[in-house]
Amino acid sequence: MPEKILCIEDEELLLEDIVEELQDAGYRTLKANNGKEAIEILKYEAVDLILCDIMMPLIDGPTTLKLIRERLPQHNEVPFIFLTAKSTREDILVGKKMGVDDYLTKPIDYDLLLATIKARLEQVHRIKETNEAKLKRIYNALKEDHSKEPLSVALVAKSHSYVQPIENALQDLGCLVEFVHEEHLSVRKDAVEKNDLIFLFYSKIVHFYLSTLINTRTTHGRGKMVLLCKDNVDKNLKEALLDLGIGKTIDFPFPPVEIFKIILEATQNKV
Repeated sequence: MPEKILCIEDEELLLEDIVEELQDAGYRTLKANNGKEAIEILKYEAVDLILCDIMMPLIDGPTTLKLIRERLPQHNEVPFIFLTAKSTREDILVGKKMGVDDYLTKPIDYDLLLATIKARLEQVHRIKETNEAKLKRIYNALKEDHSKEPLSVALVAKSHSYVQPIENALQDLGCLVEFVHEEHLSVRKDAVEKNDLIFLFYSKIVHFYLSTLINTRTTHGRGKMVLLCKDNVDKNLKEALLDLGIGKTIDFPFPPVEIFKIILEATQNKV
């Protein structure tokens, strides 16, 4: 699937030009006219890169970057590029200290813009692939050295297709995986009892099931539950579930590196 880029720019015509160039290059786009709009979008949307003007009304570029880093940690690894009509040494130093990844000056050179975006996205992909490979090697080493018994995992969702990529990744790691339809969850206590981990794709049925566990003070199995959350799951709700004993949450698009970390941790605990 093409990468998704959030464009934040208060000049409407320039914003439309940027979006058109990115779409012509094959990227998906989201747009915001200021930092306030961008932050609202990022509460519910996962993006691969952020382009942001520095001088904007309501919330300017540096403040937008600061708020995203502080309040929306799920986007901490997303490349952030400033668009600016001024790029003094002092401006660049301030941005670098805040965590900005690059600067592009106006008027925009679109060939340079596309080359910069491509380079930043490739860098992110290389880091992710390296981390995943390292975690996979560690997991396999632990499995070979300490335990011959594979980790058992249940995947709970409305449709098998929702969790098929995760199932494939887990099977590649040597896990025993079973799919449980969410409508059968209430009568499949064995799915919780016999498996080392349970990944639940968040939905109304799953929410009701978790609420029942909490309301009846049932603690068995809660710690090994992992909630897979799409963009529409409220942050406060996720935090409340974690506080009440649900093991972990992973946000869409469910990065493999996060899955591997949980598998590694469960393997170590099992050993």
